[in-house]
Amino acid sequence: MAKLTQVAIVLAGALCLLSLAQVADSNQPQFIVKGKVYCDVCRANFVNRFSKPMPGAEVKLECREEESEKVTYRLTGGVTDHNGEYTLAAEGDHGEEYCEVTMVKSGQHDCDEIPTDGLGNKPVAEITLTANNGFHDEFRHANPLYYTTKKRAPQCAELDKELADDKEDEEPLP
Repeated sequence: MAKLTQVAIVLAGALCLLSLAQVADSNQPQFIVKGKVYCDVCRANFVNRFSKPMPGAEVKLECREEESEKVTYRLTGGVTDHNGEYTLAAEGDHGEEYCEVTMVKSGQHDCDEIPTDGLGNKPVAEITLTANNGFHDEFRHANPLYYTTKKRAPQCAELDKELADDKEDEEPLP
């Protein structure tokens, strides 16, 4: 009977340790990353009034070590809803890494070009995933991402005129 009691105590201790490990793991910071993906029909390389939210676009989140650029965390499977919005549930504190959301796949066959900045850099939305930065909630809002169409839409001439008019109204710098 004494051996049975000892076995029961050892098993109970093991179960306690397992449950403590689960509680410790659940204390990992969890962040909710939210963002939008657009179709830039004007090929302006910024979100404008003619940009359209893109449903069905896929995004991913990656965190990397600053010096080696080794991927330390990856979260795939983010897909935009009918408003072009995505939500990703990221785990862990990544204060010593840089994290960014990138586009994986367009949700529209007629708007699937990934723009570059002229240096070959594709748009990314940098995100800070740490609890040690002054933000006290779990939400992180990413800058918008966008694909472009192969040809500009006809209404974009109106945008060009507005931008030119705004530039004429600016006063020269001293």
